Amino acid sequence: MSAHHSDKSTRPGPAVNYDRAARCLDAARDIAEDCAIVADELSHKMCMVSSVSVADQLARFTELARLAEEGISALVVAQRSEGKPLAVLAPVLGRTEDRVRKKYPPDKVDTALAHRCRPERALMAAQPPEEATTAKKTPRNRLRTPIQRQACALSRMQAEAGVQQRALAAKMHVDPSLVSRYLSGERQASWEQAKTVADICGRDAHLIKPLWDTATSTLPPAEHAAEALRAYLRALRYADGAPSQESILASTHHSITSAELAQAFHGPGTPAWTVVRHVTMALFGLTDNAHQLCRLTRHTGRPSGLSAEAFG
Repeated sequence: MSAHHSDKSTRPGPAVNYDRAARCLDAARDIAEDCAIVADELSHKMCMVSSVSVADQLARFTELARLAEEGISALVVAQRSEGKPLAVLAPVLGRTEDRVRKKYPPDKVDTALAHRCRPERALMAAQPPEEATTAKKTPRNRLRTPIQRQACALSRMQAEAGVQQRALAAKMHVDPSLVSRYLSGERQASWEQAKTVADICGRDAHLIKPLWDTATSTLPPAEHAAEALRAYLRALRYADGAPSQESILASTHHSITSAELAQAFHGPGTPAWTVVRHVTMALFGLTDNAHQLCRLTRHTGRPSGLSAEAFG
């Protein structure tokens, strides 16, 4: 009788639900990635003190706080759904076990997580018109756009081959002004046109294909996402003038190791998102483009530590 009474007094959580636990842990990973994206944007805005209002900066901090609360709810429910005690989480949250249990009801949290909106696109779209205009005029931002990265790679190919724009135009059977727009990033080239530039310059078109895919919002099949991510990072490196490993590590303020950098470019497997983010920023890319590829790698149904060959 006393044992039965003890079981009731511990007030066990709901029945074990591993499917729910898996959903919540997956949501927590998404939320962690969203936090990194919002933090990146916030960091950039904090460096633009003269053009970004305090209210706008505060909005980003508020967004981070909301994401943190979503992450907490996901992890608490994952813990309960795996049949594990909440007692170990209560001190971390600064609440009693009973309060944690009441604050995060599994059904309600599970439903909310299933319908949550990811913030990366919404935050950018929510910029005031004048702020969006300012961002477009900022050379640093403009040069990070996918079409500019592609243009830098094409321009590098032209420079390495020593081919004049007029010669390129003649062989492509287009007006020289059009080639100029391709090389400056003012106009998006078709894949046939971009490949023709590479062929005329005697360069491997695969060097620019990941940049063209990104500029045209073309995503690879999920089963090839890991290699596509590595190819994209290598293409960014080419577009940035092929900086040395030491130079890239210095640009990340040595936030990553040489081994992590090597994995980002050549595998095996997929590096952590934080590594991809640092490398992307160091090579003048936009993190949301790399983030899309990172998310795709998680839908292969395979652990991220597999070798490159395992991804096909």
